[in-house]
Amino acid sequence: MTKYDFIIIGGGIIGMTTARELAVRGASVALIEKGELGKESSWAAGGILSSMRPWTENPASAELSEHGKMHYPQYINSLFDETGIDPEYVKSGLIIIEAEHIANIKHWARSKCIKVNEKIENLSTEIELAEEAVLLPEIAQLRPPRLIKALRKSLKQLPVSLFENTNITNLVTRDGRCEQVEFNGAKLSAESVIVTAGAWSKLVLGDRFNIMNIRPIHGQMMCVKPTESVLQSIILDGGHYLIPRLDGYVLIGSTMEDIGFNKETTKRAQEELRDWAASVWPSLKSAPLVKHWSGLRPSTDTEKPVIGPVPGYKNLYISTGHFRKGILQAPSSAKLLADLFSGNSSFMDIDKFSINRQADLTEIER
Repeated sequence: MTKYDFIIIGGGIIGMTTARELAVRGASVALIEKGELGKESSWAAGGILSSMRPWTENPASAELSEHGKMHYPQYINSLFDETGIDPEYVKSGLIIIEAEHIANIKHWARSKCIKVNEKIENLSTEIELAEEAVLLPEIAQLRPPRLIKALRKSLKQLPVSLFENTNITNLVTRDGRCEQVEFNGAKLSAESVIVTAGAWSKLVLGDRFNIMNIRPIHGQMMCVKPTESVLQSIILDGGHYLIPRLDGYVLIGSTMEDIGFNKETTKRAQEELRDWAASVWPSLKSAPLVKHWSGLRPSTDTEKPVIGPVPGYKNLYISTGHFRKGILQAPSSAKLLADLFSGNSSFMDIDKFSINRQADLTEIER
């Protein structure tokens, strides 16, 4: 039976960044994914490196997001140096047109010393904005599929064994330890096992994880090709957004549907997204549809991720529940866990994301 320092179950953005962080520090890692690496919610994401409503974000989650936002340029540069793959990190800026929250946005930006422009210049006359729209010029975006490709290439150059299209059949636990992971007749063991399976994490852990709720939230998105590229900044209106890409394509997102593990795309959602997009940029009503897809975001009741030990086990850990901030928070979440294993102090207290603390908060709220 092959033994590693770490086994990571779940090969989305959280699992991949965690595997990379541990491996660059010298650990041997096995990364197990039921499909292809990064091809679930990570691949489906828009890639906005900001919270949708940062002024309402849980304080611990906001701190994690801010660390991610500040350190992403360095992270992207390191990946590019290793792999030659450009994830297309672009500081495009974020225009917020959610009129009822403009005052909250301004207050939040001032309190965090974040630049905000109340006058938006050089915007095409084709774009129709509310008078009170504001621009956060420092917000960036990237292309999740290109980030996934870069991470995959990076992992193949590190002491990481990749097991794709692999379904876990059993986690063998004994005396408070995860002794081995079984799949396809094979058995692996490790000093520590980390579950990073997103919305599927609770299914992987089974009865070992009944203390809190993690559920999938279905999100549908579209890609269209406008006749002319007239938008440079992201536009955000509540849960809806337009993301202009460097190649001239535009992403329109996204829906929020609590319908279980259903990844179906629907004509109704397509019409909803198209109608909203046309209210901002009328010519998008007839822009050719390139692709329509969906993903399942892992949500928690406390609206912040779960990162740290699984109660009752000495070597079983979890990192999930990042919801719409998986891309943004992934490298920082990986660093928190790696610092925990190495015994180093980190940029924030990982206990803020502990399962017990989140379960207590949920019970208080009820």
